[in-house]
Amino acid sequence: MKKNSLEVTKYIQIARKKQNEGNIYQANEIYKNLINQKIYTYDLLISYGLFCKEISNLKIAKNLFFLSIKKYPLKINSYIFLAEILRKENNINDALKTLYAAKKIEKFNSEIDYNLSITFKTIQSFKEAKLSIDSAINQNPDNQIYQILKADILIESSNNEDAKKLLLNLKLPKDSILFFQREILLSKIYINEKQYRLAEEVLFGLRELFSKERILYLNLSDLYFKNKELDKGILILKEGIKNFPEFIPLRFNLGIMYRNLGLIELSIKTHLEILLDDQFNSKSYYELSTMYNFSKHNKQLKTLLNIDIENLSQKEKIYFCYSKANAFHNKKDFKKSAHFLKIANEEKLKIQPSDIKRKLKTGEYFRNLKIDQNLNFEKVKDSNRYLFIVGMPRCGSTLLESILSLNPEVKDLGEVFFLEESLQKSDDLLEVKNLYREKVMLLNSKKKIFTDKNLFNFLYCPIIYELFPNARIIHCIRNPLDNILSIYRTNFLNQSFSSSLNDISDLYLYHIDLMKEYKSKFGSIIYSYDHEKVVQDPKETIHDLINWLDWEWSEKYLSPQKNKRSVFTASSAQVRQKINSYSSGFWKKYEDMLEPIIDLFPTYG
Repeated sequence: MKKNSLEVTKYIQIARKKQNEGNIYQANEIYKNLINQKIYTYDLLISYGLFCKEISNLKIAKNLFFLSIKKYPLKINSYIFLAEILRKENNINDALKTLYAAKKIEKFNSEIDYNLSITFKTIQSFKEAKLSIDSAINQNPDNQIYQILKADILIESSNNEDAKKLLLNLKLPKDSILFFQREILLSKIYINEKQYRLAEEVLFGLRELFSKERILYLNLSDLYFKNKELDKGILILKEGIKNFPEFIPLRFNLGIMYRNLGLIELSIKTHLEILLDDQFNSKSYYELSTMYNFSKHNKQLKTLLNIDIENLSQKEKIYFCYSKANAFHNKKDFKKSAHFLKIANEEKLKIQPSDIKRKLKTGEYFRNLKIDQNLNFEKVKDSNRYLFIVGMPRCGSTLLESILSLNPEVKDLGEVFFLEESLQKSDDLLEVKNLYREKVMLLNSKKKIFTDKNLFNFLYCPIIYELFPNARIIHCIRNPLDNILSIYRTNFLNQSFSSSLNDISDLYLYHIDLMKEYKSKFGSIIYSYDHEKVVQDPKETIHDLINWLDWEWSEKYLSPQKNKRSVFTASSAQVRQKINSYSSGFWKKYEDMLEPIIDLFPTYG
């Protein structure tokens, strides 16, 4: 017998009570029974949809919200809840369409604008995200949740000062979740400003107030990762895992830190343990595929290779396709490897289009920049010596930095953005020089020689030449087809040009042309380091480099795999091996995939 609306409301209340008591199965049965009777009241569809969303049954939740929109097209919440699920599934276009459909019904609704802002932020469209959250705030200026989101957007778009001002103006009770969120964002600002100790104080203060918030351990580990204090990071992660053993992100971060410290076996073990609890963890599969061939774990390998990518969210699809490509590469099935590489990179470009135009524009700006010859750069006293390692990603630069940092006088900075950040902050080149020096000194004030391995500093060679008389530039090159293949095979998170073979090739050729010009202008400070020659004849080539630097020769430079330094690049596993030529000429295995660009490099193809 079909129930009336009052009875339906009564059963919904019972289901909610069961859910609050933790009786998920009983709550679900009540909801299912009502739906099976085709009772489609708005309250039931929304309540059951939210219940399914909370227990991660997103497919049913989505269907319920779709049905709610069909039955009650003027009810705005159905659109907002559906958009949340679509966003969670990385179906951003449909999420935006859903919210804009809601906006046609109610043009001025702060919750729609708030959700639009979150959605734009997800795809890093920060301009649109800010416009939407500003609209929400204009309609509801007292909503502090909106203010928190705006601060988050400002931080993500590198506007730390305005974000800090906004956050510090919020008056929030210390025991509130909004206070917690505010302090988390303030710690992010301090990290961005390289004020690591201040960020640590904020997070430790939160830990005293919110001891049951597992996210704190995650944020602390991120802090120590960025500050390159991996030993402290591992300790805090182990403490977090002890308190929250089911929270996989903590264990994942631990695996990453083990890898960067060179503890490859421990990293592999950690990711394999994650797969025991979460057999479809795409990120752990990807990490494993970059450093392990699954030779002793056929079950996990079989699971990986049999995963149907068509039923995955976009991000998971990307990670699994890269993982499958690496697995087939290890099995020497290069055709299948190429197949999944293409899918992974095509999907990445849908999320984030190539950034090659921005890089080329930057290169041309500094290529044509007229530097005032009357500027006295010696005003900013700096006795440090900087070694700028430049080139394309995956050119052998991590091996090079490992070699150079065997010199006890050297501090390896890694891939820092100090020069780019300093140039963005000021047009005064004297101030730029001072800002750069200050950033370096924050990391280490005792050393006198520093390696800066931001490879895209090749865009700024004229600035380096003028600002730093003691600087040297080492241009790292590699067989272009091997180099391009290696970039295409790597899941770079912040270099979106890397997902287009054409754009990688264009940028490679541009950087060669640019460096040729700079070598003719500033040749005395630029050294051409050929990775292929190094792996074929390490003693002669490395000896030549050490002589050029005027360093005393030592045989230790031939054993960079013994370097105990932390490595934070995609080569962190490979650099722990002896110098070898294993990957030289590998492009020939992918000749069909590379066929469209081979003619651009006739000497090699």
